[in-house]
Amino acid sequence: MRNQMTYRKLLLVALIAMMTFTIAACSGTKNNEKASGSQGASASSSKDSTEQGDKSNVDETGWDGKRYVEPIDLTTVKGIGTNYFFKKNETMENNVLQKYIKENLGIDVKYDWLVTDTNDAYKTKLRLMLSSGEPMPDVVTYRGDNETINMLIDSGQFMSIDELFDKYASDSYKAGVALNSDTFLSVMRDGKRMALPILDYAYNDDMVLWLRQDWMDKLNLQAPKTIADLEVIMDAFVNKDPDGDSKKNTIGLALGFKNSYLNWMTDVSWVFGAYGTMPGQWNLKSDGTLEHGSVDPAAKQALATLKDWMDKGYISKDSGLKDEVSGSELFTKGEAGAIVGRNWLPDWPFGDLTNNVPGSKYKAYPIPSGPDGKIGSQSGNPSVNGWMLINKDAKHPEALLRYYNFFFDNWANPGVGSEFEYGFAEGYDWAKLPDGTITKEPEKYPDLFPDYGDRTHLVEPIYYSLTYEGARLPALYAETMSMLADGGTPSTPYEIQTSQIRKQENIDAMKVVLAQKDIRMKNYFQGPLTETMKQKNELLDKLINQTYAKIIYGQSSVDEFDTMVSNWKKSGGDDVTQEVNDWYKTASGK
Repeated sequence: MRNQMTYRKLLLVALIAMMTFTIAACSGTKNNEKASGSQGASASSSKDSTEQGDKSNVDETGWDGKRYVEPIDLTTVKGIGTNYFFKKNETMENNVLQKYIKENLGIDVKYDWLVTDTNDAYKTKLRLMLSSGEPMPDVVTYRGDNETINMLIDSGQFMSIDELFDKYASDSYKAGVALNSDTFLSVMRDGKRMALPILDYAYNDDMVLWLRQDWMDKLNLQAPKTIADLEVIMDAFVNKDPDGDSKKNTIGLALGFKNSYLNWMTDVSWVFGAYGTMPGQWNLKSDGTLEHGSVDPAAKQALATLKDWMDKGYISKDSGLKDEVSGSELFTKGEAGAIVGRNWLPDWPFGDLTNNVPGSKYKAYPIPSGPDGKIGSQSGNPSVNGWMLINKDAKHPEALLRYYNFFFDNWANPGVGSEFEYGFAEGYDWAKLPDGTITKEPEKYPDLFPDYGDRTHLVEPIYYSLTYEGARLPALYAETMSMLADGGTPSTPYEIQTSQIRKQENIDAMKVVLAQKDIRMKNYFQGPLTETMKQKNELLDKLINQTYAKIIYGQSSVDEFDTMVSNWKKSGGDDVTQEVNDWYKTASGK
């Protein structure tokens, strides 16, 4: 009986213990579930909070601070420059930059049409669109004459960028624009800014005289300081068989004045500068008024010199039929020993010269002076090398600012360790060697630059951008090139890249540019087309260009210049001059 009682007590204790354990276990589970539930709710709350936070960062345009949450389309048109190179199977519409922008900014750039931009094909196509009343895309970027820009603005299809620029332009972009108070002058309408400037490097448009240095060395010629010195050199290039083929098949100077006597390459305006004027622009006279440089009496002397050069074979008989690009081929094919153009021509098109003429060398020299010691070269205007116009009907007009801001903030002067430290994309414009050093030589390391079609040129995706070269900080290039020319050691990614990309001839040319910066002759008219210009510009330009060509080719006497000036004034030139000076007084406050 006692044993039974003991057994019952033990069983009761065991049951109580089990119940206690079970209760404790249940309690623990509930507590754990409660805790877990609490954590889950907290995580859920945190997630919701994050999502709400992300949503709160998305503005009314769909931009979350870095990209469009839902990719947007941005339509445009494009002239494909001859310096654009693609990998096999890549095109303007399908390439590494296109994909990057869509993935990282949520901007899908789409092209209404593309054209290979030779012989002003892009400008011609834009003008045809304007004349036919064809609707424009969201964005039009243009680099070229002011007349086309004015035609685009005056079409009425584009919006003022005042509010967009003030609200969306980055600090870097605004700072670059602020360097010159005249930046927007040429695109102002009724006090409103009608286009966004594509900023260029300061002094990048200045001219230098390029000479075939191997010809100079072979013929034992000395550096020219004056026009007379250059004539001695050109005479030797024509008559002393510099290419050694025993044929009289070389000329002195590559020119192309089919479109203008003030060109960005194959320039001839410096000949006029040697006599004190600059054609194709408005120069400041000693009395404080503006005068069209093409009708300045000094231009007559320049034309007489050019006629003499044509007679002596220093310049090609078909220079008047060539534009800048086709004129430059006289130099790059090894037919001409001199050309006047910008500091960066070694980057393009001089690569064609070294390909066409193995062993050829070239070097930059200062612009020579005239018989009276006068010397002048174009430029001196704001560091703007193109304009961007935004369609009034664009759904996302702010997208172009965000696109440009990205390149200012990430590309223009990248920091150490940034994704653009060495270039835009590995295997395209840069590659890493096994020892960790960077190369930009596709010919030397073909395995590191796969799918190249032409290894004589670096494939640089940045040229595919809407803004031509991504973005440029105006002062950075000249400062860096000057440092490199003086033997400085590059340290920042931009400086290192510049030292790797730029040929020594390019670096030395920029030093020439900076040394002669005081010879720059500014175009003092930066306003829109005047009323008479709109009606008469084509006629007036034709009158000048035809008379110039006839004088140079010997079809008219040099004195025909005086008749042309008289006709120019009577045909609307006097009215244009008055309107230009009225604008200058208002704009300059004088």
